[in-house]
Amino acid sequence: MSQEIEKYRKWIREREYARSRAIYYLGKAILQELGEEKGTALIVRQIEEWGHDDGKATGKANKSKGLDNSLKNYGSGGGVYDFAWVGSTKKSTGDESVVEFSYCPIAEQFKMLGEEAVMIGELFCNHIDDADIRGYNPDYECRRESSLNLNGLCRLHFMKKR
Repeated sequence: MSQEIEKYRKWIREREYARSRAIYYLGKAILQELGEEKGTALIVRQIEEWGHDDGKATGKANKSKGLDNSLKNYGSGGGVYDFAWVGSTKKSTGDESVVEFSYCPIAEQFKMLGEEAVMIGELFCNHIDDADIRGYNPDYECRRESSLNLNGLCRLHFMKKR
């Protein structure tokens, strides 16, 4: 791999590490201030709002390119996930996709920050992908079937709602 490619991969991963640190420190302060129950509810609500907004932006970008908001076009073009994450699509049909990651810079940073950060990271990871896909196209959902930090593999199951 060229040094230039590795330089950009490192830059993207460091940016994602910073995202994890921000999520952790904001989440930690919210939990300290509001307590576990109310703090968790607020964190989840904001993660879902964030993801939904990101998904809507992706849908709008697709529309500007003349693409529909099908699962096939969700994340079309690869981007940072193909470049800075380690994973692959295990199943892909018109209405269903299963993706597995063995490395994620966001999860890695939560792990490096410690047990409390992993717990807050799980709130993020358990909600962000479903919120994102629902913002992109409300006919779809994502179930997170396993956790990188808890199970050694992140498995995301995207599907059309039944």
